Amino acid sequence: MTGERRARSLRAMLVVLSLAGAVLAHFTIVDRFSPLLGALLSLVPLAFLALWAARRFPHRAWTAAAVALAALALWAGWGALERHFDSLFFLEHAGGNALLAVVFGRTLAAGREPLCTRFARIMHPTLPPEVQAYTRGVTVAWTIFFASLASLSAALYLGGFLTAWSVLATMASPVLVGLMFVVEYAVRIRALPHWERVGLLGGIRAFSRHFAAAPLETPR
Repeated sequence: MTGERRARSLRAMLVVLSLAGAVLAHFTIVDRFSPLLGALLSLVPLAFLALWAARRFPHRAWTAAAVALAALALWAGWGALERHFDSLFFLEHAGGNALLAVVFGRTLAAGREPLCTRFARIMHPTLPPEVQAYTRGVTVAWTIFFASLASLSAALYLGGFLTAWSVLATMASPVLVGLMFVVEYAVRIRALPHWERVGLLGGIRAFSRHFAAAPLETPR
C-alpha cells in the first residue's frame, strides 16, 4: 500500500470513527443509557486539545505535572463527571466555537493580518489587493459563523432544549462547517473568477495546516 493510499485509508477510518462517536455521544446525552461511556466521550475533545498543546509547549516537566494534576482531578471528580458529562460537552462546544470566533475576530483588528489572508498566503505568498479584501471578508464570515454557533449552543442548552442542542453539538456542527467551506468556495469562484483556484480541499488543508502547526499564543 502506497503512502498516499494509506493516508486516505486513515482519513476514511477517522471519518467513520468520528461519525460513530457523534452518534454515540448524542444517545448518551439524550437517553443517558451509559454515563460511563458519556463521560469517556466527553473527554475526547479535551484529550486532543491537551495532546496538541503538549506537543507545542517546550517545558516537558510542566507538561508532565499538568498531566498528573489532570489525572488526579479526574480520579477525584469521576462520579460528578458521569452525572454531568453533558455539561462538559456543552462547555466544549459553546466554548470551542466562542474561542474560534475570538481567534478569527481578533485578526481583524487594525494592524493585523486577517486569518483567512494567512491561509491564502500558505498557497500564494503574494496576494493582489482584491484577494486580500476578499479574504478579509471571509474572515469576518467565519467570525460570525463561529459566534452564531456558540450563541445558538448556549441558547438551546441553557433553555432546556437538550435533544435539539445535542443534535447541533454532536452531528449538525461538523455538517455546518463543511457547508461553510462549500459556500465560501462557490462565492470565491464568482467573486474572483480570474484568480488561481486552490480548490475546496486545498482550502480545508490550509485551514487544518495552520491550526495544526500554530504555536501556543498568549492573547493580546
